[in-house]
Amino acid sequence: MLIACLRKCPLEMGICVILYFVVLGSMTCTRTVVAIFVEMLELGFLPHLNSVSHAIRACGKLGSMEKGMLVHDSVIQNGFNLHLPIANSLISMYIRMGRLDYGRWVFDDMHDRDLVSWNSLITGYARSGNWAEAFNLFLSMKKSGSWVPNRVTFLGLLLACGQARNLVLGKSIHGLLICTGLLSDLRLGTATVDMYAKCDRVECARTIFEEDLSEKSLVSWNSLVAGYSQNGYQREAVMLFEQMNVESNLKPDSITFANVIPAYASLANSGSIRSIHTLIIKKGLDINGDVVLGTAMVDAYGKCSDIKAAKSLFTCIEKPNTATMNAMIAGYNLNHHADKGMLLFCEMLQMKVFPDAITMVMLFQSCGELGSIKQGNMAHGYCLSKGFSSHLTVANAMIDMYMRCGCVNSSGLLFSLMSLKNIVTWNTMLFGYVKIGFSAMAMKMFYQMQSEIQYKPDSVTMISIIQASASVSASQGVELVHGFIVKLGLDSETLVVNSLVDAYAKNGLIQSARVLFTQMGQLRDQSSWNVMIAGCGMNGQGMEACKLLTLMEEDGYRPNSITFTSLLSSCSHSGLIEEGCRYLDIMVKKYKILPGLEHLTCIVDMFARAGRLEEAYQLIKSLCQTSDGSPLSNCDAVWGTLLSACRMNMNMELGQLAGEKLSELAPDNCGYHTLLSNLYASGERWDEATKTRRVFEDGMLLKKPGLSVVEM
Repeated sequence: MLIACLRKCPLEMGICVILYFVVLGSMTCTRTVVAIFVEMLELGFLPHLNSVSHAIRACGKLGSMEKGMLVHDSVIQNGFNLHLPIANSLISMYIRMGRLDYGRWVFDDMHDRDLVSWNSLITGYARSGNWAEAFNLFLSMKKSGSWVPNRVTFLGLLLACGQARNLVLGKSIHGLLICTGLLSDLRLGTATVDMYAKCDRVECARTIFEEDLSEKSLVSWNSLVAGYSQNGYQREAVMLFEQMNVESNLKPDSITFANVIPAYASLANSGSIRSIHTLIIKKGLDINGDVVLGTAMVDAYGKCSDIKAAKSLFTCIEKPNTATMNAMIAGYNLNHHADKGMLLFCEMLQMKVFPDAITMVMLFQSCGELGSIKQGNMAHGYCLSKGFSSHLTVANAMIDMYMRCGCVNSSGLLFSLMSLKNIVTWNTMLFGYVKIGFSAMAMKMFYQMQSEIQYKPDSVTMISIIQASASVSASQGVELVHGFIVKLGLDSETLVVNSLVDAYAKNGLIQSARVLFTQMGQLRDQSSWNVMIAGCGMNGQGMEACKLLTLMEEDGYRPNSITFTSLLSSCSHSGLIEEGCRYLDIMVKKYKILPGLEHLTCIVDMFARAGRLEEAYQLIKSLCQTSDGSPLSNCDAVWGTLLSACRMNMNMELGQLAGEKLSELAPDNCGYHTLLSNLYASGERWDEATKTRRVFEDGMLLKKPGLSVVEM
């Protein structure tokens, strides 16, 4: 109706109406501004410069390329493109629409430019991720010699440096800011902090944050928290977040929480995650409506093994997107609920939330976890139909899935057909071969990898090769691999050296393992001590293992559950019963570690090896329960250990009792039936032995055939 009235009004009235709706500023009013301007053009009115400028801004706000082009045409037809502010407005409009190519065309066609023209395009390229073009424009601007960069220029350049991780240019801009005195500007100081954080120089970012920012905004804190979190300094990110809450009057927003939640998740502290969740609710943030924040929390709960909380939050998120679905599927995979991850993928398709490459990687992990080749083939077919198979990460995940499902030939075929590979592709094949026991194939593939010079082995590669050389019991092979690791410069990697110590120990070269362990010095971590203690145990050096625990504590490392498993196993193999009982007591009373299945199995084995079966039996009955209340004494592995010991010590009474218990706990385990039958046969109780073996003769159970492998 209003537009109809304009047909009878003079041009000035149309301009006034446009200005009126511009002042109102709502999206509906913005659409009206564009509609009125288009109507004016159709009525043949010559637009005024002010109305043209407002129409251009309105088109940019709406993101309407069609209307924007129409206004642009009228600008050219009426010669308004010669007006510098109009041309700048057109550049800004196209940048806002994401059409930098059109913005650049306007820029290149300008007879005159000002600093706003240059800054608009530099910032536009930087925000779109085209940092190379942002740098080129800045160099062209400097060559023209007409303009001196200002705050806006530097903001765009710092953003581009951070995205490009161009530390050299970033430092140059930092120097210019110091020289011009602009570093004291809050926005520029914050942008400099962000640039250093993105370039993995968080120590520089922290220095500027503390020494150069006299005033700190929420954006400043967020930039540094994000820098710590995204560069692997999770504990520092958490500490900075807590410092922010104590020292500043600023209230964390959704961006703050989205940056710090992954840091809390990486520390695997479910209590902290629940506290953060509570704090988000107290701050009044809409975690159900904010999909980014909600997704971060779902991912955190999944990584902290609280899959129930992850699922509960997931169902409350109003509009879950692909990233949310990916986080939930990843949580299911991490917590051994891969079947639920597969079901969620199907729901995802029904909800028309479109999968991405990350989804497909998660899906193949689910298939591998389940060992389901049928579902894996279906997922492979879906990838082919949707074009995901061209993604290198997806192809690598396919190889891993086929390996985990035991389809070695399929993995090899897929590997050979891949036109593009990376080091992850080779590592996936190598690790797959090692995991399924094809160590010789792993070594062969490693030699093949050496012939293709574009692939340099990394620490993951060498860990797989170390495991392969150890599993084939080739001591000389371990030494050769050790030499190769030194040549590559990977002998400073803790995980690699830990694997080497383990390999030497498994090949009986405990002295070489000890020398290497001693040479590690500051490289040692808790795992290093655990590996060395286990190595002494498997080589019959129980007392040495006990001494290592004392040295470990003196070195400042707190023993964990794995440490005591290795130590108890060492005591068992060396017949150190009193020491084993003492360390079990230390574990429970001093370190507050509840005994698990592995600890109980070691103790039972220790008593059994010494022929003290009655004590082993009494221990199984009386030892404490786990925290979830399920008795360890009802675990078949513990009773199986006792039965094996009864077979070795010819204890018929306890053996029969253990066999009866196992028939309840694991009726389908043919190994236990064989053990009990052999026990009866050793005692010449042929009737019981025959009765026990009848499950095989009747076809109730199938005994797996024994296989031998001889390396040639």
